[in-house]
Amino acid sequence: MMIEFWEGFRGYNKWAETVATVQTSTLDSVSFGSASQKKAGKGQPLVWQSECKILWEDQQGNQYTATFEAFEESPLYQLCAGDTVTIRFNPQKPAEFYLRGLFKSNLKYSWKMGVYTIMLILVFLAVFGLWFSPVILKAVFH
Repeated sequence: MMIEFWEGFRGYNKWAETVATVQTSTLDSVSFGSASQKKAGKGQPLVWQSECKILWEDQQGNQYTATFEAFEESPLYQLCAGDTVTIRFNPQKPAEFYLRGLFKSNLKYSWKMGVYTIMLILVFLAVFGLWFSPVILKAVFH
């Protein structure tokens, strides 16, 4: 329900709907470590993601391509070459596309990272408070 509101607010619901075909899908990882470690495959992966290239046609038969990244928790991560997805594209600028699943995945990932960031800040504040609490208590009561 909220996603339909968002699509209407942004005008995506007025864009032309079509089926796009996945041309390529390659796996990649976002990892810690230096560039040389990553090239050697020694960096520890933080998360896995896929990069998909899609192809679609507008009403006149002109073809357009675009790429997007999907993290491993997204259903779009499972896409392979030859699969199809329903997208919407801007009739005035057919190279602009909207993929509902991509929006949902990015929203979920952003929400998750936000929660993790808040938890990390709370842990930092707790450790800071415990570390300096004797000093603070001594200053307050003396």
